[in-house]
Amino acid sequence: MTNADEEIIHSVSIGSGEMKRQPSWSDINSLIGRIETLEQEREDEHIRLVNASEGVTAADDIDDFKDNHVTSTDTPTLLRRRTSSRRGILARLMKRRQDDFDEEIEEVEHKFDDFEFPDSTFTFLITEPILSSPFVMGCATYAMCLTCLVLALNNELDNGTDDNPYGIAEVTRNVRATQFLGIIVGVLMDDEIPTGLELIGMGLEQNKDGDKQYSMGRIFFSSLLRISIGMMFLTCLFFVVIQESNVLDIFFDVLALEFVENIDDVIYVLCRRGFFSRRLKIAANQDNVIQCSSDSVARRIRKWSKRVIRFVYFSVMFVMCAGLSVITHKQPTGEYGCTSIVVQFGDEVWEDAWVTLDSQCSVDSDCNANQKCFQGKHHEKPFCHEKRLLIFSHFNGLYTFNGIEAERPRYVEMNKEKGDPYKSTVPAEIKYCEEIESWVFFHPNITTSLDSQASNECQWLLRSEQTEDFDLVELSTGFWRLWDGKIVDDYRIDIDCAECSTDSDCNYMGTCVDEPGDGLDQKCECFDGRFGIFCQFEYPCDVIRSEKDPNTTLNIVKDLDQDGDSITFIAVYGRPIYAARMQGKPYSLMRNGYPSQEEQYFAVEYPVNASVAVAPHKHNEPDQYDDDDFFEINNQSVAFQQLMKNYTFLLRYTGSRWYGQINDPNLSSNSFKEEEYHAFWMNSFSGTGQEDNSTLIISEATTMAHPAGVDFFEMRRRNKVFEGGVFDYDYSQYGVLIPLVAHAGAGFFHCNIPSE
Repeated sequence: MTNADEEIIHSVSIGSGEMKRQPSWSDINSLIGRIETLEQEREDEHIRLVNASEGVTAADDIDDFKDNHVTSTDTPTLLRRRTSSRRGILARLMKRRQDDFDEEIEEVEHKFDDFEFPDSTFTFLITEPILSSPFVMGCATYAMCLTCLVLALNNELDNGTDDNPYGIAEVTRNVRATQFLGIIVGVLMDDEIPTGLELIGMGLEQNKDGDKQYSMGRIFFSSLLRISIGMMFLTCLFFVVIQESNVLDIFFDVLALEFVENIDDVIYVLCRRGFFSRRLKIAANQDNVIQCSSDSVARRIRKWSKRVIRFVYFSVMFVMCAGLSVITHKQPTGEYGCTSIVVQFGDEVWEDAWVTLDSQCSVDSDCNANQKCFQGKHHEKPFCHEKRLLIFSHFNGLYTFNGIEAERPRYVEMNKEKGDPYKSTVPAEIKYCEEIESWVFFHPNITTSLDSQASNECQWLLRSEQTEDFDLVELSTGFWRLWDGKIVDDYRIDIDCAECSTDSDCNYMGTCVDEPGDGLDQKCECFDGRFGIFCQFEYPCDVIRSEKDPNTTLNIVKDLDQDGDSITFIAVYGRPIYAARMQGKPYSLMRNGYPSQEEQYFAVEYPVNASVAVAPHKHNEPDQYDDDDFFEINNQSVAFQQLMKNYTFLLRYTGSRWYGQINDPNLSSNSFKEEEYHAFWMNSFSGTGQEDNSTLIISEATTMAHPAGVDFFEMRRRNKVFEGGVFDYDYSQYGVLIPLVAHAGAGFFHCNIPSE
């Protein structure tokens, strides 16, 4: 370096103690000109050496190649070896000369690049005496900033649940891309970590012979506090980003965290303007500069400190983006939401639901009477359709995550026994419908209308309010809309996550265990004497008796193979099945008298002064509801007459009510296919004709684990076959319900406790 360079550098240097003159534009231009000259000299030397490596004569100017001239007697192999050797030596020489130029340029730049402390209260921790008001202000500002970030982090961690401890949100692709951008922008906006690392490097570089020395211990102390604030900021940033499900909220939260991180800068500006005290104003307006050394050790420290800062920058960004990538990979699998949910619909019905049958068709004449040929949205060919009574509670039960649709989880109905997938029955689904931006309940074989113009979006039977949310459990607390041929507002359903996280979710009547193979992250393993998804039920009675006739008993249907679990009985819809072998009319399970009291049973009336009995009323007398239409319809069938001689009476749950039904006598625990049972698709009650006339009695709506203590009713005028004629009666969806007990709450069945 020339003396002129030294004079230029000396004239523009800034001391940290005694103030020297500020560099003028001419000084700066002179320095820049000198750097450009050195750069040009390096480039010229590089070109000369490259040219020298390409010709033999050029090597004559280099001392290292004096003895390596090629003679005419050299062999080609020796010529190649000598040429290769010359090129290697030239390359090393070229690199050495370039390094010399780099060091010379770096020395010029280094002399001019003294470090001025940033405008931050952290500077007070280095430049001001300990226990002075500026030093205390620096400590207080750090405590304030750290407290704000800790509170923010604690708030984010509080959003977690036992199943999702970090509160990770399920998001769409747009939000997912915004999350990555939020991470990158946040890392770039953070200046505490790089500033802290740079301060440490500058402290190691400072000139020992300078006007003012700063304690390395205090530089380390201040820098570590800075770095801790930066790390806390990045931690909060990560949790904020992964928990947000809205694009603008992500950017707003990043800006809010950046403001909290920069509290020290804001307070420093206020100190400089004299808002707090004169002492703080003087401290904030001082010029505090670290004079850097120009020796080779300092230059190496400068080079490595820059490398460390770049490494930390990109490492932090890489680690945070990698963590977000792992989360993004798991989100479509339902990792952070419920993989299984328990759905409880109410007791509402739709009387004219179009149901797709198994019969293919081309025209309406290919189908039976009262059926129509139609090709639905979810079928490739037309099928016969018929109207049925859709009872929504028949679709109650367990729904399990089964893929992604519209960037959100899709839940599919499971069987009513153990919650396994159906093998042949087509399940219902709960999914997100983009057309109406709502969650919907629908079934591919239930059509809202055979008129494509009149059918609603996504063929929904139930829909939520418009939302972009992923959490069905939370959405169930709001109002839904039901379709029963028209929209019914303010309908409520109940959806709970079917997974447990602690034993408290099992009502302390079981243990929460990991069961990844069952589709549930964790499930309750109930203690002896308890059953249910959450061990909420006590074991039911083995035998129940009729209130009307204690000698009429029904036995619980045992599960002989137990399906690998601890449940000893066959269960559908999470409740046991009771059965009894019978013959003839089940008078002990009906409202009125026995055959010996036929007049009472058939409600025969004798008018005053008349000896001729009047036949039981039919549908032309609206005040009489004792018509025995169940047996009147079925007795028209020879098969039913034969069935009444020997049959099985079953009492089983259908999602909301218990149904008492007359079934085939060969039905047993071995022949009953509980894994495929579905109250709707097996026509437990559809109100359309003879094919579903097996239900004789029905309970009130209940969630009890067994039928003991539940009120029951005998069903009359419960079929549309009787709605025609002279009078047109519009009965309820279950017809006319005649109480089997005189007082509500008395219960028709009771546990039959064996005598000891």
